[in-house]
Amino acid sequence: MTALDLTGRTAAVTGAARGIGRAIATALADAGARVAVIDKDADGARSVAEELGGVPVSADLTDADAVDRAFALVVERLGAPEVFVNNAGILRAGDLVTSAVEDWDAQFAVNTRAAFLSVRAAAGHMRARGGPGSIVVVTSNCARTPRMDLGAYCASKAATDMMARCLALELAAEQIRVNTLCPGSCDTELQRAQWRELGVGPERQIHGDPAKYRTGIPMGRLTTPQDVADLALVLASDTSRFVTGQSWHVDGGQTLP
Repeated sequence: MTALDLTGRTAAVTGAARGIGRAIATALADAGARVAVIDKDADGARSVAEELGGVPVSADLTDADAVDRAFALVVERLGAPEVFVNNAGILRAGDLVTSAVEDWDAQFAVNTRAAFLSVRAAAGHMRARGGPGSIVVVTSNCARTPRMDLGAYCASKAATDMMARCLALELAAEQIRVNTLCPGSCDTELQRAQWRELGVGPERQIHGDPAKYRTGIPMGRLTTPQDVADLALVLASDTSRFVTGQSWHVDGGQTLP
């Protein structure tokens, strides 16, 4: 068995019906893991699970009871997870002074509250199984770098990033590792929706926009879901067995000092 071979292990991924989550679920399945595809979109979860030979789980991850039921189903169908990737998230662009309170609340509900409920449930089942385990939390490179028009999103991702680091400290003695993945501007439907809302295209992210204090991407292209998935696989595997509490940027140098 190679270090990236996850044969015989159970993995669960939230927000796995599309984009980064789907790419991560696929990478884990390709490495041999039994994968639970968790998403609010029941049809999307079912479609991806069928492709991967996994188990679809539909749940509103902002609801504590729904999260508990979702993970109970994962354990029932596949066993307690050795790998959990929290990827579900939303983005609503807008400046902090004029954007709606509802947009702030919605982003914290999905990006932070749902992440807390999900990692809590996953960690509980890992503990009950007796460890070890790997939890990967997908946040964003703007968790530590401010962005124009993304204040609420940045704040929600920053809170989630710190939550994950605290969880890494709490679980380290039990050999359950927790790391965060921080993608940059990624070519996903979520990103394309933001461009439509703001009336811009990928060029502003790639080349930068001094008027909006954007630094651009030195490596000259957007992040892809596969870029994120490849590193998620490393963090899920024994290759990173002594790595925890770290934030890994996948952004082509977008957040270089």
